[in-house]
Amino acid sequence: MTRSNSFFLVFIFCLATLFVAPNSFAQSERAKLEKQKADIIRKIKENEKILSQTAAQRNTSLGRLKALNNQISSRSSLITAINSEVNILNEEIAENQSIVDAMERDLNALKQEYAQMIYATQKTSSGFNQLTFIFAASTFNQLFMRMKYIKQYGEARQKQVKQIEIVQQNLTDQILEIEKQKENKQALLNDELTENQKLQGLQLEQRRLVTQLEQEEKRIRQELDKQRESERELTNRIEAIIEAERKAAAAANIDMTALTSAFEKERGKLPWPVDEGFVSSKYGLHAHPTLKRVQINNKGIDIQTGSNAVVKTVFPGKVSAIMSIQGQGITVLIQHGEYFTSYSKLKAVTVQKGQDVRPGDVLGQVLTNSDNVSEMKFRIYGKKGAVNPETWLQSKTN
Repeated sequence: MTRSNSFFLVFIFCLATLFVAPNSFAQSERAKLEKQKADIIRKIKENEKILSQTAAQRNTSLGRLKALNNQISSRSSLITAINSEVNILNEEIAENQSIVDAMERDLNALKQEYAQMIYATQKTSSGFNQLTFIFAASTFNQLFMRMKYIKQYGEARQKQVKQIEIVQQNLTDQILEIEKQKENKQALLNDELTENQKLQGLQLEQRRLVTQLEQEEKRIRQELDKQRESERELTNRIEAIIEAERKAAAAANIDMTALTSAFEKERGKLPWPVDEGFVSSKYGLHAHPTLKRVQINNKGIDIQTGSNAVVKTVFPGKVSAIMSIQGQGITVLIQHGEYFTSYSKLKAVTVQKGQDVRPGDVLGQVLTNSDNVSEMKFRIYGKKGAVNPETWLQSKTN
């Protein structure tokens, strides 16, 4: 066998080994998407319980609309993730198909070369056998070289057979991998169809609910006025207590640097005050869900959760105050150095004023309103006033 043919065999073997190796980048991307999908599905299941709770009392409520909006957002994200995974699979299938085509061409080339070797051997053998060829040598050195040639030629034939078997097996594995990928793709397309149907149902209910709520504008405006009044009272009382606490600490020359610094280091890492739920009203100024040209200025975030959900403290501190305000339920205010966290809309508390608390300590249970919506309000006060709690809490993926 010629030197170029030997090189060709080695090259084909390397290609075969390379082709059947998995696409690590694509696998990594698919693994990320699978995790993202699992997180979204957990979130959907969690929020389905909250959505079903709002239907138990009254279907036409802002709480139900918020839960619907959240479900629509989650299912849209799930469909996007499924689409991304289908696109990756399409790329993998196309890439693997091109590999299969190349391997089939290489396999045919190997078979043709092997056939030529067999033909050459048979043609040579018809004139004389190997012993005649060897002993016809005129010198000992020529005899040795002829023996070596016959040995190498036999080994080359064996290697050729082995290469054909390897490429054939790799080709079979690659075809099976494509079939598996196509099955996965079809399963994803079926999931996408199901999710699209569910999404359309949610969007239909959303439009119906918005229309009904718009017809109840008078009632909603009255409820909003009461909510604003109670929140104004809550804000004034919290800020008064915070100011008094800071003055008392200054008068007593209490050093709060260590606890303040420790709290600041937890920015973006604080645990959520409830195990399940979603942000139903964001921090700051934003549009009302149904009332046109009406804006809500939220000093914290509202978290819609399940009935009797347990509320927990997010950082070590001391209970500064426990207060009850109509429309806001019970509020627990906790001091963390120069920072404060407040937990409102509780129906019962399990702590007392002056009590030291640790992260995860139970403060109480969430209040459920007349619309069967369980929602708590969480605030964080910094050195200069209220800050956005979402920038301090862990990213919620479940």
